Amino acid sequence: MNPDWVEAVRRLGLRLRELRKQAKLTQSELALRLGRTGPGGKSYVCRIERGDFPGLGLHVIGRFLSACGVGMRDIADVLNGYISLPPILEQRAKQAVLDATAGLLPVQRDRAQNYDIGLRHKGRQQVLTTQDIEKRVRQVVRRGKAEAWERRLHFRFNDVLDELHVSSKDNLSIFLKAYGRKVFGALRRTRKTRPVWRERAMAKLDTWAAEHELPPEPFVSMKQAVVTLFAEMELRGELD
Repeated sequence: MNPDWVEAVRRLGLRLRELRKQAKLTQSELALRLGRTGPGGKSYVCRIERGDFPGLGLHVIGRFLSACGVGMRDIADVLNGYISLPPILEQRAKQAVLDATAGLLPVQRDRAQNYDIGLRHKGRQQVLTTQDIEKRVRQVVRRGKAEAWERRLHFRFNDVLDELHVSSKDNLSIFLKAYGRKVFGALRRTRKTRPVWRERAMAKLDTWAAEHELPPEPFVSMKQAVVTLFAEMELRGELD
């Protein structure tokens, strides 16, 4: 753990404890004021004061201070040191992503890490628990691996279009590629489920051509090609 974080959280916790004592409140009484009425209320306050609450946000700090009858100005000196550092869980998430993507191919790793940056900044995805870190890593790794899947699909789509003598500028090619991605997605979603669920998912896709008033034969060819590709990728362990 970052030593700067340890010290900043420790100092903040100590100051909050001092303010609670100045307000002549026990940890249990303060927990009630914070709406923590359950048996874990006292433990919640204790963790904050001990500096054992890495996800402590300003809204929680503000409520703590309000319950003590004071404001942010009363902790301004220690608060500046606390908020000037990136959240510790966010640091852990960033490192976890770097570790998880280290073994990917360069193009996959770059795509995954750029996606993570997007989640943190554009998506403003917050990390509040260790479960959030695990979710972030899964999302990022999946996006990185999807780079390889996309390339494999792209080549297979082109093979099918060539066999069908369909130009890439033809509107039919757009529908066929979209359908191919739907087939691949359905296969992925049902990969570890019961066979009947996969059968249902694939059966729903069989009506896709008719719904768009298109001839069914090209879509049958695309489906067969994608199913074969998926089986090949699964056999090689490329989907794990």
